[in-house]
Amino acid sequence: MKLIFKSFIKYYRTISIDKKFLTISYIQIFIPIILIGVLSFRISSDLIFKKYVGYTSDVIKTARLRIVDKINELNSITQDILYQAELYNVLDKSIKNVDYYDDVTSLTNKFRKIILGHLDVQSIGIFTKDKKLCIVDNTSKEIGLDEIISSQISLEEIYKIAAKGNGKPVWYVTLLKKDKESKAAVLITRCINNPKTLKFEGILAVMVNTELFNKTFSELVAEKSQAIAVVGSGIFISTKGEINRGKILKFMSRAKNKNGVVTYTSSEYIVNILPIKQLDWYIVTSIPVKILFKDIEKLRMWLIVLCFLSFVITSAMSLMLSMDLLKPINAIVEATKKIRKGEYKTIENLERKDELGILIDNFNSMVVKINHLINSIYKEQITRKEAEIKVLQTQLNPHFLFNILESINWLAQLNGVSQISDVVIALSKLLEVNLKEEKFLTLEEEIKYITSYISILKINFGEENLKLEIDVDRKALKLRIPKLLIQPLVENSIFHGIRPKGFGRIFVGGYIWNDKLTIIVKDDGVGIPAEKLKGIRQDLENNSEVLLEQEERSYTRIGLVNVVKRLKLIYGKDADFSIESLPQRGTTIKIEILLDALSRVVEESLQEFSGEGEENNV
Repeated sequence: MKLIFKSFIKYYRTISIDKKFLTISYIQIFIPIILIGVLSFRISSDLIFKKYVGYTSDVIKTARLRIVDKINELNSITQDILYQAELYNVLDKSIKNVDYYDDVTSLTNKFRKIILGHLDVQSIGIFTKDKKLCIVDNTSKEIGLDEIISSQISLEEIYKIAAKGNGKPVWYVTLLKKDKESKAAVLITRCINNPKTLKFEGILAVMVNTELFNKTFSELVAEKSQAIAVVGSGIFISTKGEINRGKILKFMSRAKNKNGVVTYTSSEYIVNILPIKQLDWYIVTSIPVKILFKDIEKLRMWLIVLCFLSFVITSAMSLMLSMDLLKPINAIVEATKKIRKGEYKTIENLERKDELGILIDNFNSMVVKINHLINSIYKEQITRKEAEIKVLQTQLNPHFLFNILESINWLAQLNGVSQISDVVIALSKLLEVNLKEEKFLTLEEEIKYITSYISILKINFGEENLKLEIDVDRKALKLRIPKLLIQPLVENSIFHGIRPKGFGRIFVGGYIWNDKLTIIVKDDGVGIPAEKLKGIRQDLENNSEVLLEQEERSYTRIGLVNVVKRLKLIYGKDADFSIESLPQRGTTIKIEILLDALSRVVEESLQEFSGEGEENNV
């Protein structure tokens, strides 16, 4: 396998880009089209099947609701019949062998009104234990109770059926034979008990018109190929469409104790069965598999045609794209070959604005620059030498200044003027920091700078009138902060807090707490009035640099605004600045910077410095 793979890689690297591009394009086109076609067919088949099952489930559920409504309605009719007073008069006179002709006539008229008002009722009959009292049929030619009692259904059988209901309606389904044809008959039987004595006096039988089921199905089933039926006691009461009754009965035996719609799929039919729990009946739908998947076969053919067309169209587009991309690539290849021979010529304008057009433009720019560099290399060397001389001169000036300060220091020590020597040393340290090119110093270097600065100011204030206290964590001393970040704050504290008072103390603290560097500059000077402090805070928030009148200059905000600006520019939201002050009690300034921000900013500065150095070396 490894040898085959290596051979394939070796061959792949030797063929041209156009062949690679076309081969990969055909693979990328062919595989997705096949996968999309197969998956689309599979998904569509499943969706059609699920849609049919869902549609059929809704149909038979609706049919069940309507049939249950009819069942309840017909049960109510039987209850209404039992409320008729003439019924019990007829039964009572029949038992006593008294003439009841007039009562039967009145009862028959009421039954006729019920039948005429309810087309779902085929016949109504009242029976005693020994004989028929009265039967009323509708005016149609359908079979009625008078034709089936007791020729096809015995009175004894009806009595047994009604007795199972114990006074409640019992639905009974049977097959009737007429003219060599069998037809289902649906009867509702009910025992008649005397409301006063509660004794059994007879049987009420109501024959149901099975056409009500056919009407229900004809309204719900639109698919001609779909068959639907109502089955009770193993007898098909009503059927619409062709249905395999033998297989349906087998499926029904499996769904006997199940709830909801049960779906069975065979190689020939898809069957849905829904029980009607009130009567132990079932509603069944059936459709041949060939008919259901007839549309799926059409979908398969369309998918094949679409896949073929997609393959042809995408192949043509890939070929055009390949030719469009290879033309500028070949032009670049030829131009590089010429450059290798020493011919520095540009590529003709192909009027492209895409990445290849940008590449060609950059290539042409590179060729122009190479020609320019070749022609002007000697001038560049001279210019570079002049720049080096200027750099040496700028390095010499600070060195010359330090030599002069060192000479003054030597003369002061020689003449025994130690104060001048101390000032010169402090000034040298200040200049050393100011002349450094680094943007960041360690907190330790900043503290030394402040110490030198205070030692110079003590000449004016006096050694005892100006005190400096420093308290910095050891770990904080090595942290790098922006150069001269603290000095403007110390200067403000001295000239605007201590000088009006004549004497005072400056405190500088540096601490690490909660992953932050906290810097505190505090003085015990004259402080700032509340209104002035409010104005300063607003100016700091707005980065205001408004110059105040001469009498207001003692509270200038220039140094503070400079510090706050630098903090926001360098650290953004990772740094906080606050100022608190009380009149005649002093001012406290606090700066907080996240430690992660300190290290991040320093690293970015080093990378920037390194980048500038590389550019200067080019």
